[in-house]
Amino acid sequence: MSNALADNNSVIGRTAMVAGEVLLPGASSLIRGEIGTGVGTFVAAGLAAAVLAPSMPIMATLAAIGLRANSYKVATTGTNLLTSVADILPQKPATTAKAA
Repeated sequence: MSNALADNNSVIGRTAMVAGEVLLPGASSLIRGEIGTGVGTFVAAGLAAAVLAPSMPIMATLAAIGLRANSYKVATTGTNLLTSVADILPQKPATTAKAA
């Protein structure tokens, strides 16, 4: 019974993090207690909106979504989104130097 309760609390916690990210960039990090990361994400999202929105609103929207997704990913797994994407991509084989 306690295992089901723990699973339920985990679902509620993750739902709160997603809902928080919708309202405030960096909220999931703030919920986890990572104040610096949460505030940094909030500031970065504000700067991206201020700089990109007037001339490139689509890029500003994508930046805001990306920052929110990264904040949630860091808060739930401890790794950032860029690292996760790089791990998924196929690796180029290492080239070996030819001896002359």
